[in-house]
Amino acid sequence: MPHMRSSPASALLAAGFALLALCACGSDEPADPGAGGAGASGGASDGGGGSTAGPACLEPTPVPCEDEVFQQMDLQSDVAPGELSNEQDGGGFRSLIDATAGGAFAAEPHAYVYARFTEGGLEKVEISDEASLGSMDWDIAFRRYVVRINSGHSGPSCVTAARLPGTPDYDALAEAPGELRLRSDEYFTSDMSDTSDTSDSCALIPDGSGLESPATALSGYWKYPGCVQMSGAVYVLQLADGRRLKLTVTHFYDEENQATCQETGEVPMGDTGAANLQIRWAFLP
Repeated sequence: MPHMRSSPASALLAAGFALLALCACGSDEPADPGAGGAGASGGASDGGGGSTAGPACLEPTPVPCEDEVFQQMDLQSDVAPGELSNEQDGGGFRSLIDATAGGAFAAEPHAYVYARFTEGGLEKVEISDEASLGSMDWDIAFRRYVVRINSGHSGPSCVTAARLPGTPDYDALAEAPGELRLRSDEYFTSDMSDTSDTSDSCALIPDGSGLESPATALSGYWKYPGCVQMSGAVYVLQLADGRRLKLTVTHFYDEENQATCQETGEVPMGDTGAANLQIRWAFLP
C-alpha cells in the first residue's frame, strides 16, 4: 500500500479535534455549588421589620381562571397614573392612595394602583394589571373601593390576610394573635387546589354589597348603606417573605364626607374626594 503523506492542514485539523474532545470531557464536570449566577436564589432577607420566621413562598403560582379574572375584573394593560404618599403614624404609617381610576363612571377605568410594604412606607410598583398576574413584586392593589392582595385569583404570590374578630383596637394591637385564619384572595368559583381545572366553573363571587364587587380577602373593610362606609375592620397580613403587619382602611372619601357617611349613611352630591383611600398599617414583631 502506498504511503500517504500528511499535509500541515491535516495535522492542524487533527489537533483541533483533539482539543474539542478535551473540552467536551471537561463539560461533564459539575458546576461549583458556591458560585451563584444571575438566576441563583439567595437567602431570604428579613426586610428589617415584622415576623421573620421565613418566607411563605419563593416561586410564583399560576393564577386560576386567569382569562376570566382579566375580563370580569376589567383589568387593563396600562400602568395606573394614581400616586400614593405616606405620613408617619406612631410606629407605622398612614398611606394615602389615589385609587380614583379615572372616576366612578369612566368608560374604561384605569388599572389598579399596585404597591408593596417597605420599611420606608407603602411604595408604588409601576406595573399594569396584565403584568400583575405574573408578578410577585407587589403586595396590595387599589382601585375605587376594591382592594386586592397578591395571591389566589389576584396574583401568583402568597400574601394572605385575616380579619380579626370583634371590634379590635388597631392602636392596641402590638402583636399578631397566636391563631389566625389567613386566607388568600380567592373570589372566583374555581377549585384553588387544582390549578389544572379547566372546567367552566370560573364565576365571580360577589361581596354582597349589591355593587357586584368581588369578595376579596379585604372586602369587609367597607359596607354600603348608601355610601362607602368604613366597617372598622382590622386585618393582619402575612407577606411572601414571612413578615406580618396590621392594617385598617379608614377613609374612602375626604375627611368631612367620610364623617358624614359614617354618621348618616349617605354623602352629598358633588366632589366628595371619593376613592382617595387612606390606610393605617404597621409591621408586627
